[in-house]
Amino acid sequence: MKAAYWALVALVLYFIVAPIVGVALYGVLPSSSWGELGAMLGRSLPYLGRSLFVAAVVTVAATVVGTSGALATRRLAFPGRRLMRVLFALPLASPPFVGSLSFIMLFGRRGLITNGLLGLSVSPFGWRGVAALEVVSFGALAYLVVSSAIDRLDTAQEDAARTLGASERRVFLDVTLGSMRPEIATAAALVFLGSLADFGTPLILGGKFQTLASDLYIQITGLYDMRSAAVSGLLLLLPSAAAFACLRAAIVPGAYYATGSPIRDVAWRDHDKGVAAALVAVSALYSAFVVAQFGFIAIGAFSTHWSRDLTPTLANFREALKGDLSPFVNSAVLAFVSALAASWLGVALSYMIKRRRYPLARAVDVAATTPAAVPGILFGIGYLVVFRYPLFGAGRWYLTSLPPPVLLGTGAVVFLLCIFRYLNVGLRAGSALLDHVDPDLEDAARNLGRSEFGVLADISMPLLAPAMYGSFLKTFSTTMTTLGAIIFLILPSNKVAVQQLFQVVTGSGTGAAAALGVMLSTFTLGSLALMRGAVGLVSRLASRPAPGNAA
Repeated sequence: MKAAYWALVALVLYFIVAPIVGVALYGVLPSSSWGELGAMLGRSLPYLGRSLFVAAVVTVAATVVGTSGALATRRLAFPGRRLMRVLFALPLASPPFVGSLSFIMLFGRRGLITNGLLGLSVSPFGWRGVAALEVVSFGALAYLVVSSAIDRLDTAQEDAARTLGASERRVFLDVTLGSMRPEIATAAALVFLGSLADFGTPLILGGKFQTLASDLYIQITGLYDMRSAAVSGLLLLLPSAAAFACLRAAIVPGAYYATGSPIRDVAWRDHDKGVAAALVAVSALYSAFVVAQFGFIAIGAFSTHWSRDLTPTLANFREALKGDLSPFVNSAVLAFVSALAASWLGVALSYMIKRRRYPLARAVDVAATTPAAVPGILFGIGYLVVFRYPLFGAGRWYLTSLPPPVLLGTGAVVFLLCIFRYLNVGLRAGSALLDHVDPDLEDAARNLGRSEFGVLADISMPLLAPAMYGSFLKTFSTTMTTLGAIIFLILPSNKVAVQQLFQVVTGSGTGAAAALGVMLSTFTLGSLALMRGAVGLVSRLASRPAPGNAA
């Protein structure tokens, strides 16, 4: 067990810490004047200011939208709330750039709403378009995070506050929202980090308004200036680390945040009608936008020409695919392998940290969680500058005379990046679940003579199965639609579907891009449904009594 722990520590250091440190070394250490370094920083600072501005706006708006949706669909009884839950979760499985495409279709110069209904010819580009699209995308993420708190909310505290004379509005503001403080803070931090790292939306909708993440992409692919990109990446890391620190400070150590066993579909018996109306109104507006977004993408995918000829056709799908399904196969293989490895390694590491308490456990926990606070595009740059040398990067300084292998330029580097970028999902899920598992179960098994391996295989891992399953699904769906972290590492031989979508959106017509977006969304949702069904079937078969034991 200890040998496995130290092996995981070595992997965390090499594939998580080394790329982040490598960006700093690559950007700062090469011999040059401080004036040159200052010029690179001066060029990037305005972009950083734009990123922070958009991220602040999106964080407030998306957190409000997600929290409103979670409260409305989990605690208020009204027609259509179950459908609204599905609509709030739908953007999570949607590939990036689909929202940007639908926004142009609806609100562009030839958009259905702006031009077709209102007769306007307005530009959808700029910071407002970027912020609006990010609110829709990250509002779903905030909804998912906050919903977990509402399902475990101790309603007895609300009843106690009412008994003591508090008004319904004070109960809502002080007790309900106060009990959800950790999840609301987590949602805000994740939205802020996601907005900082988003490069696709500013590239497509920003126009002259580019953020630091989109400028990083331009520096590498357009200017071919890796060092300037590394320096800009370090600037992007600073507010990300600050957001992570603020998240830890927002959750007061030792404070009691009422939680209990999951309780679903419990509507408030008493509530402030004004608050309830506001929650439902915000949720309905968001749901309507999601319906419009996905509905008109589907219409555009099957139409001969958007806004001029809506005759049904399959030509857009033929143009998008061009007879090549390999990007979808590559995406599925990458997502499945990465999710399986990341969830298993993350949950196993959580067990070693929480239960075995090996040396450096705290530091390893922080290091493995670091990718959650690092923008994906910066993580990708780290792999780009470190693993282009032989011996997995070490050949830059040691044993330089040895021949490759060079990790960069192989398909393996993309798998390794996805595995270690999302290792923290399984780690955090396993750690949270272990807080609710009584260690006396494991101690009793040891006292009865079970070996360490037997305790792990028969008791610990079965109890951790829900964490592994949940992190697998989350990592699978995220990997299917991620691009920022891997865009600089993908070769033509292992192109993934989301990269193909990005190229079509930025270079082809609306119809082909819409068709590819529909295909990728359907493929992702279908894969998740298939895996959920398979797990459910296996669970039911395993729970059946053996024929000889039937009563």
